[in-house]
Amino acid sequence: MLKRLLIVDDHEVVREGLASALAADERFEIVGTAATGKEALQRARQTLPDIALVDLRLPDMRGEDLTREIRTRFPSTAVIILTTYLGEGTVRSALEAGASGYVTKAAGLPELRAAIERVIEDGIGANGTTAAPQIVKQLHAVVASRMDDAIPTPRQEAVLELAAQGMTNGEIGERLYISESTVRFHVQKLKEKFSARTKTELIAKAIRTGFIAPALEDGITSVEL
Repeated sequence: MLKRLLIVDDHEVVREGLASALAADERFEIVGTAATGKEALQRARQTLPDIALVDLRLPDMRGEDLTREIRTRFPSTAVIILTTYLGEGTVRSALEAGASGYVTKAAGLPELRAAIERVIEDGIGANGTTAAPQIVKQLHAVVASRMDDAIPTPRQEAVLELAAQGMTNGEIGERLYISESTVRFHVQKLKEKFSARTKTELIAKAIRTGFIAPALEDGITSVEL
């Protein structure tokens, strides 16, 4: 039996690309796409999909809130989070909201298909049971293999997080109790791993590949339908 998929992402290229790639799989039927949370709830009500693929950052609401709304209003619809962001807190929030799976875009289509298959095997509408740290570790490994094993060390990841908050090398050193020269060394190694020429480019690439997440903007809330 075909599994009906709803794709929710505010980037048109991502929506259309996913729809095209997944529609080529004879097991799936794309029943709709949406760019906002409100539109997603409308599409879900109209089509009652088996699985909704939901981005965490939408123009009008957080992905966790949309997940909670979908699971409440349409209990037979499972939600898989598909996003650029990867961190234990983010994954945990998504699972607590009712997501059955969590995949980073950097992990690629094979991992997304595997996540869909796991949801189908576990039963549509069942919540994921894998702990957040395990998911983070698994996805880091998948992304690292796609990046020729160029995964940051825990210390380098901490440097990245603080750099993304706008801290200088000196401030990062003070926060992590390491010298400024050590911070510069980690930043240089990170630039090599991410093929970045500047710290700004490094942070941008780290965000896109899901190793760090930018702060959420204020004012994003759930919507009523």
